Amino acid sequence: MKEIIHTVTHHRKHSAKPLSEKDAVARQKEDLRILAGKLLTVQDEERRRISRDLHDDVNQRLGAIGLQLDSLSHALPDSPSAIRKRIRAIRRRISEVSDDVRQLAYRFHQTTVEDLGLIAALQRYLNDFVKRTGVSVNFSKPRLLAPLPLQQATCLFRIAQECLGNVGVHAKATSVTVTLAVSPEKATLTIIDNGVGMDLALVRHRKAGLGMLSIQERARLLNGAVTWRSSPGSGTEVRARLPLRTEEP
Repeated sequence: MKEIIHTVTHHRKHSAKPLSEKDAVARQKEDLRILAGKLLTVQDEERRRISRDLHDDVNQRLGAIGLQLDSLSHALPDSPSAIRKRIRAIRRRISEVSDDVRQLAYRFHQTTVEDLGLIAALQRYLNDFVKRTGVSVNFSKPRLLAPLPLQQATCLFRIAQECLGNVGVHAKATSVTVTLAVSPEKATLTIIDNGVGMDLALVRHRKAGLGMLSIQERARLLNGAVTWRSSPGSGTEVRARLPLRTEEP
């Protein structure tokens, strides 16, 4: 399979000397990358806010309406069976909408990344992915794993979401293998599907390439690297590597 590798290098601080045209272009690129990183941070914060609003406000209000319908149904005399039947139908619809809102909130912000760690968050997301798409998933993970730093754990989870979202919509895959490997120095997340594959050079120049850019920038912000391997008819492999040591060498 063809391979396109996006790596991230750590930039040195700029000196006080006048910038050449080449240095000025490099500075502009770095400024754009910093801006992209800030946008991703704002995006995550907005997702978290929307998730809270959906779960704490909209879902609770739907639940209150459902309880009111239940109370009304019990208060009716036995004779108006048609009204009682319609109330039960409305109650079922409210319950369905409530479930959808809860799932939407879950997809916007996965609190288990913070509460239970990366593996639990990934396992829950993968279970939901299987139910929604029918694609089988094999999840390989470390047996024992100390909690990863929250930034790295969240980054890997978002990358998994982006990749599996693409698999569910575009890949036409029947199976996916997700592997999480962790050492003291780095964490590596690998996602391989058996789908239709893609022409990476072509995808990068289309709107769909924004997902690749988002993944790349998330990793770059943590001095990580992402590798894509794919070709038409041969499935796709995405590998994200993040260093875990926070101190500079």
